[in-house]
Amino acid sequence: MHFTPFSTGKLALLALSSSILAQPTVEKRSLIIDLDLAKSFGAVAGTSLNNTGATSITGDCGTCPGSTITGFPPGKCSGTSSANDTPGCNAEATCITAYNNARAQQPTSALGNADLGGLTFAPGVYTFPGQDAKLTGNVTIDGKSDPKGQWIFLINNTFTAAANSRVVTINGAQACHIYFVAAEAATVGEASVMQGNILAYNTITVSNAASNQGIFCALNGTLTLNNNSITAQPNCTS
Repeated sequence: MHFTPFSTGKLALLALSSSILAQPTVEKRSLIIDLDLAKSFGAVAGTSLNNTGATSITGDCGTCPGSTITGFPPGKCSGTSSANDTPGCNAEATCITAYNNARAQQPTSALGNADLGGLTFAPGVYTFPGQDAKLTGNVTIDGKSDPKGQWIFLINNTFTAAANSRVVTINGAQACHIYFVAAEAATVGEASVMQGNILAYNTITVSNAASNQGIFCALNGTLTLNNNSITAQPNCTS
């Protein structure tokens, strides 16, 4: 058997080249969550959608498998109101898929504080030190000029936005790409100004005069509204 001799220098160079080829640098990027058939909805509930006061939903609203929608009027839903029929059930199924896909994401940052207030976030997947998470005051979502950037906040129990809390977007961040994913329930306090999709495994309660650009999805429970302003985000850039 014939072997071609290599000098020590050539062997070192070959080993280095093999090491570089064997370990390419790959940019890690989270899977884009897509609300698909739920994009046109502002409110979706698994059991019932209940409203008090002059709530205005710019977009569709629906329930599935529950069929109870109350308080419209005086509330208004500018699009389709779907109680346990095809559009509502498609939206519910899409919300469940988005919830499961979000929960399956690999976290990019473990936060040291359960309160989002006063913080600024680049795109990423964030977890919390305990079971619950909250927003007190303002949180800033920084798009970093990336139209495909997503923010996924994974909450192991409840999410609570205190009264007068606010989600502020800068540098191209889109509300449709912000997800608050609660494994139990979510509550939005009075006069809060939210931007994002709130997906809760059970119930969502939205207090008087709170608003949102995005969807409320109460997957297995009741969505309760009270004199709110909700704007669906059907034209999201993905």
